[in-house]
Amino acid sequence: MVEVHKVNGVGPSHEGNVFLIKDEVAVLIDAGRDASAILDNVRGLIDPGEIKLIILTHCHHDHTAAVPALKAATGAKVLIGEGEVCDLGDDVATGSYRYAEDPAEFEIDGTLEEDDVINLGDWALSVIVTPGHSPGSISLYEPRARVLFSGDTLFPSGNIGRTRRSEEAVRDLVRSVERLASLDVLVLYPGHMEPTDDKVNEQIKTSLAFARSIH
Repeated sequence: MVEVHKVNGVGPSHEGNVFLIKDEVAVLIDAGRDASAILDNVRGLIDPGEIKLIILTHCHHDHTAAVPALKAATGAKVLIGEGEVCDLGDDVATGSYRYAEDPAEFEIDGTLEEDDVINLGDWALSVIVTPGHSPGSISLYEPRARVLFSGDTLFPSGNIGRTRRSEEAVRDLVRSVERLASLDVLVLYPGHMEPTDDKVNEQIKTSLAFARSIH
């Protein structure tokens, strides 16, 4: 049976969620900031060396700062949406954007595109490109379990991720939330706030109404 655990623990609101998927292939979704805390939590569940992939929904600092340390500790390959790779040379990403901290720069092992499927064993995660919060954000959907990892595109209780407020970014975000609202979702694992299984489709429709209100 597949298990999903939030492993970033209790932290400040600007700490991005990190989820461990325990399947035949163990995966981290996003990397947060505090590698030490994440690894401590992971060790309570599996050997960190069992983690084969770190999949990043986007490369903002609060989701990627711990990538170098986690990659070193696990040996996992790092995957990110193709649109998030910054122009720093081949196969390099950065989590800088507008954060005051020094950006986390890290090598990636591959990029993900629309309709790519990541087979983990029982689960197969479909990649959905959902720009708006960042240019190359992705979401991950498991259709049989009806599970959605939304990154910072949308959150529980009708919330959405911030944009840079350009008209293009807002339009992108609305379209992305529209796409996610078309899915049948039983459990939502967001980039911030807590996971939810409470009438998730209705929550996403509220997120869509909110997104359209700022368009």
